[in-house]
Amino acid sequence: MTQPIELNGKKILVEASTLLELLKELTLPISTVLVEHNGVALLRHELEKAVLKADDQVEILTVAAGG
Repeated sequence: MTQPIELNGKKILVEASTLLELLKELTLPISTVLVEHNGVALLRHELEKAVLKADDQVEILTVAAGG
């Protein structure tokens, strides 16, 4: 079942029911992202338990090394 969420400020429809599933749906590697769910930054081990609901706000930042 698809549901609308706000991802990085844009409304999108997703199939995912958890944040971990969302990262897989977006083909983003869990090891290089930071995720904020409804204003709360989450640790990696919390992503599987974090349930997505319609109209949730998700911010995903990709971490890149460099200088």
